[in-house]
Amino acid sequence: MAKAWFLEGYIGDSKLIRRLRLNEFPCRVGRQQDLTLPLDTVGVSRNHAEFVATGDGRLILRDLNSTNGTYINRQRLAGEQEVQAGDIIHFADQEFRLVVQDLTPSQPLYQTQIGIGLLPEKLPQGAREFQQMLLTGAVSAAFQPIVDAQGSVVAHELLGRGAFPGLPSSPWPLFQIAESLDLEIPFSDLLRCHGVATAYQIDPHGTYFFNIHPRETEQPDQLLRRMDLMRETFPTLRLVLEIHEGAVTDVPLIRRIRDHLKDLVIDLAYDDFGAGQARLIELTEVSPDYVKFDMALIQGIDTATEAKRQMLGMFQQFLRGLGIATLAEGVETAAEAEVLRDLGIDLYQGYYFARPGDLPVTGHLGAWGKT
Repeated sequence: MAKAWFLEGYIGDSKLIRRLRLNEFPCRVGRQQDLTLPLDTVGVSRNHAEFVATGDGRLILRDLNSTNGTYINRQRLAGEQEVQAGDIIHFADQEFRLVVQDLTPSQPLYQTQIGIGLLPEKLPQGAREFQQMLLTGAVSAAFQPIVDAQGSVVAHELLGRGAFPGLPSSPWPLFQIAESLDLEIPFSDLLRCHGVATAYQIDPHGTYFFNIHPRETEQPDQLLRRMDLMRETFPTLRLVLEIHEGAVTDVPLIRRIRDHLKDLVIDLAYDDFGAGQARLIELTEVSPDYVKFDMALIQGIDTATEAKRQMLGMFQQFLRGLGIATLAEGVETAAEAEVLRDLGIDLYQGYYFARPGDLPVTGHLGAWGKT
């Protein structure tokens, strides 16, 4: 099977990533227009660097005594070095990610037109480290309590964290890297698997809410196989799968997911309800077990307009009539908590009660009435 190498980056003023095929070897890079890969920018030398393909499928990058340097994963290259898929490569201020693709004989070998301007954006740092994190499974889990109207802990939400040197621990920047590499689904799966396994070791009979990435609903067969394996591996956990409100648009698909989860005794929650277009039709046609109100509805509810409080109360009564439990997330103050309890919200989650921790907590948090 043939192997094709590409440099991937932002071209000109485009916000979309383009791929440049390394089609001839040695592939020389520089400002000189008759080179294999001309880069039309002042910082790049006339003959800046070159790629050399070896007979055994490896790719070597060689700096040609450039003025502003060639960098591999932000380390300046002295002489030559083998490069790998996922490496971040700089020719002066021009930034690219190296991509390799196996081609079948039937696939055409196109060469992208080349003419590179300054990059308006940077590829995310840590791409190579991120792939190593996936390979080694270097993540951790945190637990945020969910309480009832009396302050008793009834469940936890599983929250993933990164645990790889040089990368942030927060999931949000990690998901930005993952999405740029088209690895958001494997990353989501890794966080979920690690979190559920950790929870099972601590309390095999606990109740845990867990998230999926919205793109996972695009591959329902794969998603449901993961749920089958999770239930088989952790038979006694009480689990609640959260689907973002924005993904609840395909009624037959969501019904299929819900029915499959019921067979596995896994509950379903619609997450971030009210963040965008409230999916009232889907609520009636494919009712979940829980609806989590988005922080935008919750935070500041004690000082919000009467119209906003009435709207939240209307949602609460509507959902109660359907037999759906409600959960307010992002509760940060006693005043918010009291208004929400007066509105009849069933469950609560947020910094007012407890921040995420390394271990689940049990018992009564005693947060009601705090000042």
